[in-house]
Amino acid sequence: MDVERTMEFILQQQAKAEAEMASMRQHQAKMQERQTKAEERQAKAEAKGERQMAAIRKLIQVGMRMIVKNEELVKEVAAAQKETQAELRSLAAAQKVTETKLQGLIDAWRRNGNGHRPKR
Repeated sequence: MDVERTMEFILQQQAKAEAEMASMRQHQAKMQERQTKAEERQAKAEAKGERQMAAIRKLIQVGMRMIVKNEELVKEVAAAQKETQAELRSLAAAQKVTETKLQGLIDAWRRNGNGHRPKR
């Protein structure tokens, strides 16, 4: 009878082991599914990161072009400002000459009676 009990015990242990194995297989399948989903999320996150990096690179390139263009415009404005200053100096000098001549004309008119002979 010991043989029967031993056989019974062995069968029970085997059934218990198989049940535990089935449970472990289910758990492993769930874990595999979770890992697959995590890998998919990671792949999506990496793809998103790559897209963002590409967009940032593009923004940097556009920004650098804008800086270069802005520097060119600043140089053009500076050159135009120098030209304008030179023209203003020339205009101010011409205005002084005109003012001097106009004052001379006004003085001459006052002395000569504005084209009329002074009364004696």
